[in-house]
Amino acid sequence: MSTANYFASPSSGGSAHYVCDIGETVQCLSESTIGWHAPPNPHSLGIEICADGGAYTREQWLDPRVWPAVERAAILCRRLCDKYNVPKRKLSAADLKAGRRGVCGHVDVTDAWHQSDHDDPGPWFPWDKFMAVVNGKDESGELTVADVKALHDQIKQLSAQLTGSVNKLHHDVGVVQVQNGDLGKRVDALSWVKNPVTGKLWRTKDALWSVWYYVLECRSRIDRLESAVNGLKK
Repeated sequence: MSTANYFASPSSGGSAHYVCDIGETVQCLSESTIGWHAPPNPHSLGIEICADGGAYTREQWLDPRVWPAVERAAILCRRLCDKYNVPKRKLSAADLKAGRRGVCGHVDVTDAWHQSDHDDPGPWFPWDKFMAVVNGKDESGELTVADVKALHDQIKQLSAQLTGSVNKLHHDVGVVQVQNGDLGKRVDALSWVKNPVTGKLWRTKDALWSVWYYVLECRSRIDRLESAVNGLKK
């Protein structure tokens, strides 16, 4: 939020369309607005990751205290690529100068046109892991923390659709007449959810078990962090 608030200040001298940290994603500009993030700025959307990127090693990027923000940005990048039909590929400075479309860092734009001196996200950014998430691949085969939220939202949406269908039922002389002819399909759809990472169908109960697993995992991580903070205070 602090980065998003900074961009909202007239004195910031810069902006991005989205800011991602480990807890949330904030949209700072409409996607139709040209942001001042990596000049030349037209025809691009800027995603800012809340991290001290230029100084991070690969291990620090992949640390569970940082990676969820990167993962969140990658999932957002995936959705934007799908929305605007942008190839899900990492671009170099040469690719940018050749007019190719795809995903790049600020440093690639700097190297291509030399209109700024920014070198983020730094030389040790895990582009291989980032682009794997952008392309919907997950080496562990498990849902990511950010995708759990997407799965939860999908289940919630399906539940709302089912409720709406049920509310359209009416009774006539003891005979239930279905106003919505696709209610059966909606019930069946509610029994299955799509894994946002792999695209495979999961039974809802299995997906909920996965959500619960990550809830416990996050709780365990928080406990470890609190323990470490308490140790530092001592």
